[in-house]
Amino acid sequence: MDDSIFAEIEIETTKDHIAATEAAVRFFASVSPPEPIKPRNVDPVRERFYEMRKLASKKPFPRNDSELFFRQARFMEDYTDDYTGDAKFNMYYPYYQNMGYEYLRTYFSWRTKIRSGDIQQTSLSYVFLYIYELLSGIGISGPEDGLEKLLVVWNTFAQGNPPIKNLLPKWLKDYHVFYELPNGFSEFVEEHEMQKFYSLTLLFNEKTESRLELWNGISSYNVKLSRFYKGNEQLLNDCFNAVYEKIQDFCAQRNTRFEDLLVYSSGKRSPWQPFKHALFGSRAQQTDREIKFSDFERYYCKNGQWTANLPIYYSSQKDFVGYVLKKTEACLRQAVNFKYKLTVDMKPGSKPFRELQRPAAKRAELDKVIEAAVSEFHKSLTRTIVTVDHTNLSRIREEALETQEQLIVPEEIKQGDGSSAWFSAKQSADSSSFENQAEEPSPCLISPYSADETPITLSFADGWKVLKNALTDIERKALSLILHEGDIKSFADENNIMLEVLADNINEKASDSIGDNLLETDEDIFIYDEYSDNVKSII
Repeated sequence: MDDSIFAEIEIETTKDHIAATEAAVRFFASVSPPEPIKPRNVDPVRERFYEMRKLASKKPFPRNDSELFFRQARFMEDYTDDYTGDAKFNMYYPYYQNMGYEYLRTYFSWRTKIRSGDIQQTSLSYVFLYIYELLSGIGISGPEDGLEKLLVVWNTFAQGNPPIKNLLPKWLKDYHVFYELPNGFSEFVEEHEMQKFYSLTLLFNEKTESRLELWNGISSYNVKLSRFYKGNEQLLNDCFNAVYEKIQDFCAQRNTRFEDLLVYSSGKRSPWQPFKHALFGSRAQQTDREIKFSDFERYYCKNGQWTANLPIYYSSQKDFVGYVLKKTEACLRQAVNFKYKLTVDMKPGSKPFRELQRPAAKRAELDKVIEAAVSEFHKSLTRTIVTVDHTNLSRIREEALETQEQLIVPEEIKQGDGSSAWFSAKQSADSSSFENQAEEPSPCLISPYSADETPITLSFADGWKVLKNALTDIERKALSLILHEGDIKSFADENNIMLEVLADNINEKASDSIGDNLLETDEDIFIYDEYSDNVKSII
């Protein structure tokens, strides 16, 4: 017999069997009747965002982010909001389609405030989204209004935000190319003191008033860190202008241009995209035109399509410009008897001068040009200027005739006459007055620049030899670390010496040897630029 376990199930039947349909009716009859469906609450803000997002479905393949951004930006151009929330937002290439409800409301509320002049700090991605709108002509009355609003962003958010500081100057330049603004780009740069961002573009612009600022922006030698520059800014700027003109004349004599010493060639005309790295779309009417920034940089618009010729620079341009600036400063220091000399050292066979020889110019010739330009500039400052006021000539003649009459002695006057004694006394008095007048200094033109003319008691080369012998091993290693931007604080701690004491000891020995400090210790510790080469030679 099978021992498997089993169970029996008995189903009780009833005489009152109810059909399934009737049972369902009885069940639902016992439930309370349904309430009528109420219309849902409509959020107009969500509806607006929904309508904006639907624009993406009209041309889904292929989808162009810039085109979609522009269409949605036009749709939301006049929208305002007063959302009190603050959703933090961080997105590369931010635009509306990828933003949630809270992000959109936060952005449009912030945009409403900044449009009314209430500028508040916010997430950087919101600021970039606002910049994209302005570049595309959204929310502005015209290109000039857009430029003003971009400057508000620059002045408010550039400080402390490297992405804006790096990208917005390029876009401001493109803005002047793409939109036909009444004022020139160089005037815009001068007005807002943004020369350092456009050194290459305005380098050879004859209208610029800050040529030294522009050239220093692409130089390997920073004149602003020089001790001579402080207090002599205008002097050095005017002197460099004189040197610049002389080098231009020098190049013209060799049938070349100063620009050719820096620019290898003007690149081939190729397609150009305005506002690179930005979401940009615009329906602005583009007329056929040519925009010239220099002989090497030109932009062309033809049938709405943009092309450009852009310059290709020598790789050694910074070293070459650094040499010209440093040589100019060294010659000017010598001309005004500045007590500290500046060493200009560059090997004649170095790359900048090999490239300089292409227009048949050598370093020795360039040195002579700079030296002559500085010498002539200094002479023009210190020459004596004599001016004659022609309106006073008649008065001077009358006074001279009266003096002549008084000096004439009548022949009938005798030696013994009392008049003779009177004449002798007057002649003596007049002679004394003339001598006193002759001792007064002649008028001269006083130089508008100050210069310290204290002589050096110890030769410059000998002073560095003395300093080399005076420095300890720790001090030499410290100078080497500072030159190579090493961690000088950790080095001082490892040698159980306070950093301030170490720097003061070096400066004290330098002052005794070469008559000046080596280290600047106001905030960071660094070696004065004019002494960096000398320090390298002794360590």
